Amino acid sequence: MPHAEIHEVWPRDGRITIRGEIVSGRADASWTLRLMSRERKRSSKLRALGRVRALLGSSPRSPGEFTVPVTLEGASFEAVLPLEPLAQAQPLPRELWDLHLVAPGERALRLGRHLDDMPGKKHIVTFPQQTVDAPSRISIRPYYTDGDHLSIRCLPRDKE
Repeated sequence: MPHAEIHEVWPRDGRITIRGEIVSGRADASWTLRLMSRERKRSSKLRALGRVRALLGSSPRSPGEFTVPVTLEGASFEAVLPLEPLAQAQPLPRELWDLHLVAPGERALRLGRHLDDMPGKKHIVTFPQQTVDAPSRISIRPYYTDGDHLSIRCLPRDKE
């Protein structure tokens, strides 16, 4: 499976630093980190409610996408994600961001941790949560998916 192998994830000080290695793909390509948001799947009752809200014109914003520069040294990479682009003025109720390394003419590489002989990280590894207060209060936490890929979860928080 084409991917970029993660070695370290450091969520702290208002950013998330990710270090890893390109294990499939050309290491000499001009890679950037692309984050694409999606709303978490909801139950059928909530989907029906969402359709009603859409008809009434009160639907949330559509998912987003942005890129972050990547520092390369041979096949090793480092990306530093600021938290501000993850905190939207109108956040989705439960927004998830998927991470891919992308380069012109190359297949997108999903970031994950697969070569460590430790499957099921979703239920084993927990990263610290950070909170952004503007433009809206959002808690942000990296997590491993069922497939041991790295994603970022953003949840709106009420003002305290």
